[in-house]
Amino acid sequence: MRKLVLLGAAVIVVLVAAQVFAGGAAERAQVVNVASTFPGGSPQDEGLNRFAELVAERSNGRFEVIIHTGGAMGSERETYEQLSDGSVEFGAVGTNDISTFYPAYAISEVPYIFTNIDQFWGYWNGPLGREIHDLQEEQDGVRTVGVVLRGARYLTTNRPIESVEDVRGLSIRLPPVEYWFAVWEHWGTLPESIDFAEVYLALQTGTVEAQENPPETILNYNFHEVQDYLIATEHIFSAARYQMSMEWFNRLSQDDQEMFLQAMDEATEYANSLTVDGDERFVRQLVEEHGMTLIEVDQEEWAEAARPVLERLAAEEWDPDHYAGLMELQ
Repeated sequence: MRKLVLLGAAVIVVLVAAQVFAGGAAERAQVVNVASTFPGGSPQDEGLNRFAELVAERSNGRFEVIIHTGGAMGSERETYEQLSDGSVEFGAVGTNDISTFYPAYAISEVPYIFTNIDQFWGYWNGPLGREIHDLQEEQDGVRTVGVVLRGARYLTTNRPIESVEDVRGLSIRLPPVEYWFAVWEHWGTLPESIDFAEVYLALQTGTVEAQENPPETILNYNFHEVQDYLIATEHIFSAARYQMSMEWFNRLSQDDQEMFLQAMDEATEYANSLTVDGDERFVRQLVEEHGMTLIEVDQEEWAEAARPVLERLAAEEWDPDHYAGLMELQ
């Protein structure tokens, strides 16, 4: 009799454990991965953290957003390809996917194509931005669900630069964007394409003398440790873009789709609130806290020096209607 009681108790324990396990499995959150090429602590990352919080709250824990920062899941190209095939749900990238896969539309981030933030937002919030984003969604199944201003790109060097003439012979790291190379080569520099993860070491060892990025990137990646001068060329207004895989999104219920889109809208608005005075704030930190020397330059001189290249690219490389529409913003 005692054995039967013990056996019955053991069966009950097993059944209860099985129910607990089954309940836990049923309630386990669905993981939503974000492949971000931006560092932790950046405005883009802060926006993604807000997104993760909103999704967890509004889904009652059914979804868990995990953010992989600093290119941990791959480059911008690799992230875009993963979004297209559905192997990752969200991505946070710049605009290299456009220059890589749709070069005829890679106009928005070329030196001195924009001269102020109003033109930047006129492009991305208007029909031209929608044109390229609709094309990517239709052709590749990648939807852009948020645009964040990263700021204007500054040049950094270890020698003072005050005019276009001063950059002749300067070795500079650039992203692998053909049109950027065309402008900087026209100015007389010696550009090299170096993977972003290797830029710090390249500057430290003298493989290249200079690089260019928005102030928040210069700060967050500690380029101030290996560069002395911050040159306010403001030659490009850079965009960060939150993207989503339609392969994944189309499998969601309508309610979940609306929840994710609303959360991303709010996260994008929050990220942009952090960059409203971003350049001024980050530049101040680089100068006052990290000892960089800020040099103001005549941006009109630099823009005029870039004009022949832009006109050639417009005639030979870029979609004429897209370019004409962009020119109307100036």
